[in-house]
Amino acid sequence: MPDFFAVSKIVPLLFYPLPLVLLLLFLLSWWPKKSPVRWPVRVLVVLLWTGSTPWFADQTARWWETPRVGRDTLPPVSDVAVVLGGVSDPTVSTPDHLEFNRSAERLTEAVALWREGRVKALLITSGSGELLDPAAVEAPGLAAWARSMGVPAGNIVVEAKSRNTYENAVFSLPLATAHGFKSFVLVTSAAHMPRSAAIFRKAGYARDGRTLVLWPVDTQRNTEKFPFNAVPDPSSLSAEQTVLREAVGYAVYALQGYL
Repeated sequence: MPDFFAVSKIVPLLFYPLPLVLLLLFLLSWWPKKSPVRWPVRVLVVLLWTGSTPWFADQTARWWETPRVGRDTLPPVSDVAVVLGGVSDPTVSTPDHLEFNRSAERLTEAVALWREGRVKALLITSGSGELLDPAAVEAPGLAAWARSMGVPAGNIVVEAKSRNTYENAVFSLPLATAHGFKSFVLVTSAAHMPRSAAIFRKAGYARDGRTLVLWPVDTQRNTEKFPFNAVPDPSSLSAEQTVLREAVGYAVYALQGYL
């Protein structure tokens, strides 16, 4: 008799919409025997199938992301953790509930570092990233959540005007200087870290006696094993889109001279 646990894990794979639709398209491409689009359809299906697998998403993340490191690589104590926004949706958050997204580790890890005594303060930098809703400012909500987790208000510095990563660095540095911060731990997603680290270094976070340590979180890595890593999954496409957006953003920022 087959193992119920194994069956319960494998059978649903046969009914997931994305692999099912791709398989049907591939089979249907054999029907119009003389159609000139048969082979293009098959090639596109194979490419989309491969590109939407957890295996391909993992390879993409390994290529781009700044690798995560152990806590033993951090200095014993740093002045401040710089927390980049993009971890919540201020358009649907309320004073009673902060609506996190999958990048929440940017904030939760920074709070954890403070609780462990590895940083003395948090510098939260995030205005509104909404093109059509500039009033949807994120940083105050993140600061309120950090306070609810026990971080004293006096240990939180808020920068709430920046709209992108470049402005995060440029607008937050004067605040850091005013508070006498010299040693920084930059906390952001692993896929976002290559661009962020280059921008913050260019902005002056690693010169004039300042030190900048990177703390990447929220990896897009996928450790599914075969056969599960060979089945298309929309979340894999989402992870690859994140990496692609960051790679394009890196190139654009380089052309602008921000890196």
